[in-house]
Amino acid sequence: MYQFKMPEFKVNMEINKPDPYPLLSEGMKRVIDYQAEHSKDAFDTNCSWTELREKYIEERKFWNEGGPEPFKVVNTEVEGPIGPVPVRIYYPDEKPGRNALVFIHGGGFTVGSNDTHDRMMRCVMESGDCVVIGVDYHLAPEAKFPIPLYESAAVVRHFHEHAEEYNISPDKMAIGGDSGGANLALAANLYLRDAFGGNDYICALLLYYGSYGMFDGYSWRLNGTALDGMTKADMLAYVSYYLEEGMADMENPYFSTLNNDLTHGVPAAYLCCGDLDPLLGDSQALHAILKSRGVHTKLEIVPGALHAFMHYGRMMEEAVHCLKESGEFYVSVRRGA
Repeated sequence: MYQFKMPEFKVNMEINKPDPYPLLSEGMKRVIDYQAEHSKDAFDTNCSWTELREKYIEERKFWNEGGPEPFKVVNTEVEGPIGPVPVRIYYPDEKPGRNALVFIHGGGFTVGSNDTHDRMMRCVMESGDCVVIGVDYHLAPEAKFPIPLYESAAVVRHFHEHAEEYNISPDKMAIGGDSGGANLALAANLYLRDAFGGNDYICALLLYYGSYGMFDGYSWRLNGTALDGMTKADMLAYVSYYLEEGMADMENPYFSTLNNDLTHGVPAAYLCCGDLDPLLGDSQALHAILKSRGVHTKLEIVPGALHAFMHYGRMMEEAVHCLKESGEFYVSVRRGA
């Protein structure tokens, strides 16, 4: 008689993923080839978070060169729950009362700053014809969830309530961000709605390849490798830094925002994501939910693009296009188009 028993095995989500390199767009290939020569292993999370930050800062320097020049840049601070939050304000010109976008940088809640996202913010300043306010929230693991969320919301409230001091309009504001910053942007909008009596002064969200609570699915099974630092192990490393030990907040609706009530208080939303990004499913799900609720929403899926492609405008027309389209989306929403 046969003896039945389970063979030895270990879970490996990566083994069945196709090699992404042949699937990349020409621009994305140029980026990956450049990184292989100049910043190999920049996104490898198999190191201390201090080292990861240093690698990230160094890798981003090249990509932030060039781009639109602001009329004026002001660095200041906003009081937050654990102390001052540095902010950077980009003014396109000296015209008074311009609308403002609060931009929250990505980096897995653990790395990144206004410096690492400088060009991206300057590009949206130009295409959105607006003031852009960058938020240097405190990073994990020193500042865990929900501190970066509270800080992001505090910055939005501050500039809404003190708009005249900064020569901006208090109305028709937008919140935007990339990756973890997109998570914080959507969460901040929902938090302001729920905790402070309304968010009707926010008219648009610009969300670039955000994480909204899906940690499996079609895009997760096919995408995310060492090329973009987006394996399941990488993502869980970032989340473990951000959430408290035991990760009891994994399903918290201000972290996994797809668990929140999206039936009201969500303004017009522009979403974009590469088709080789494991987070693509998050953007598709959010887009479908908002569309079903009658929210004006636009989703751009970029062929052959990996996670974080919008940093690479020096080599990728796709990045230039999406930064332009997202800014113009904000303009059209302000005008009621």
